[in-house]
Amino acid sequence: MSNPYQGYIDDTAQPATQRTVRWTRRSTGVYAGVFALTLTVFAVAGAVWGLLRPTYTAYVEDAETASVAAAPNVEFTAFIWFTIITGAIGAVLALIVFLRAESARGLGMLLWIGVVALLGAGIFIVFGDISAQLIHARPTEYTDMVGETFQVVPSMTPGSALFAAPFLAVLMYWCAAFVTPVED
Repeated sequence: MSNPYQGYIDDTAQPATQRTVRWTRRSTGVYAGVFALTLTVFAVAGAVWGLLRPTYTAYVEDAETASVAAAPNVEFTAFIWFTIITGAIGAVLALIVFLRAESARGLGMLLWIGVVALLGAGIFIVFGDISAQLIHARPTEYTDMVGETFQVVPSMTPGSALFAAPFLAVLMYWCAAFVTPVED
């Protein structure tokens, strides 16, 4: 049986199922991978940090009142640990990206590391607050709890500590680029 379209179509072309079309550059996948890895690591670390956050102990005096026992400043402790953990995660991830993604090295990746580390620090605080509130939920009614205690997680505003992760990530990436010899 002959082809009725003989001469009107290109018989040498590959079928559509065999053609591959590259819509994106290879480095786009690297950037997306860095984004996904960074946000995942920061989210998991934030959830764990939220479970381990320091708390105040509140004592229920009567059906309407609870008092907080005098304790060291747990807000400052949470602030310091937030800064240290996010900064360390940012620096480690930047070093991993520098070592593993040689094809995407450059100014673009340096800036991208800073952006995703900033987003990661924000995700860290969100997931940390959610997990802390889940484990240390504040009771709505004190009537059944007179004479008992419960844990209170104070809110934490990261302020300038939010920039520790992107600063250390960019610094680590730049230092790694600075000390790595250029190949011929």
